Amino acid sequence: MDELFECNKLSKSYLNKKVFENLELKIRKKSIFQVCGQNGSGKTTLLKILSGLDKDYSGTVNFNNKEIQNIENDFYKDVLFLPSVPSFYNDLSLRKNLEFFSKIYQNNINFDDDLMNLLNLKKILNENITNLSDGQRKKGQLFFAISISPKVLIFDEPFNFIDDSTQEIIQNYIKKINNNRDSTIIFSDNSIRSYQFEINRKVDLKNV
Repeated sequence: MDELFECNKLSKSYLNKKVFENLELKIRKKSIFQVCGQNGSGKTTLLKILSGLDKDYSGTVNFNNKEIQNIENDFYKDVLFLPSVPSFYNDLSLRKNLEFFSKIYQNNINFDDDLMNLLNLKKILNENITNLSDGQRKKGQLFFAISISPKVLIFDEPFNFIDDSTQEIIQNYIKKINNNRDSTIIFSDNSIRSYQFEINRKVDLKNV
């Protein structure tokens, strides 16, 4: 069985407003999967459900043939969700934030990593998060995700706040970890752009 996620008759509503209804979805292991759709179509909601962060839905969502509603804590070490707006502790430096979150995933951050140099993060490592721009925070978030390389990376709008040259760097690393480390990549992006990696499958929520 090559399916990593399988959604059956998945429905979600907020205050009696349907976000999506009877969604049928399969995501294969080691694939790159894109979620697209207009603002308000439910992209972020779907990603949070797949991440185990939103369990208020009807239908079933299976991960490795186990219902996410009943999944063990190890699931959260294998699956990393990154929100579209980076979330850090504002009273800590970027370095302290990266060190803190890496301990949660039992992984050491390499501050001499090539990616850190490419993203120009070294010079701002000791800066307080509140002093960093949205783009710098986003780079720090993406660096962390790629560095710890969990089994499943779920990105919500990974290219927000990122300039074109940095987008290309990030995309090349996504391709690398998908090919070399067998990670499954799930991301939302509604912009019209070309990618450095091959998307194995996509779902457009406006058509479901």
